[in-house]
Amino acid sequence: MLELFGELDVASSPVLEEELARASEAQLVVIDLRALEFIDSTGLGVLVRAHQQAQEQGRGFALVRGLGQVERLLVLTGLADQLPVAETAKELLGGS
Repeated sequence: MLELFGELDVASSPVLEEELARASEAQLVVIDLRALEFIDSTGLGVLVRAHQQAQEQGRGFALVRGLGQVERLLVLTGLADQLPVAETAKELLGGS
């Protein structure tokens, strides 16, 4: 699980891409957005590409729902409906 915090934008997106590359062998990648304060289109693009790559490789990819601007942007762009999103990581990892 990758826990994001602060901002996911043009400056920080390459760091997330590197972390996702390191996690490329995982059967399920969960990205926790709860501590993320801001996301821009570059950050959204990283999430979409990571989801597409996971699907192509037969792996799972999911998000833990963010707050404020992060959640609003996911909803406005329709990504909240396109990507697997849960309230907690426990839901995604098989807990209740």
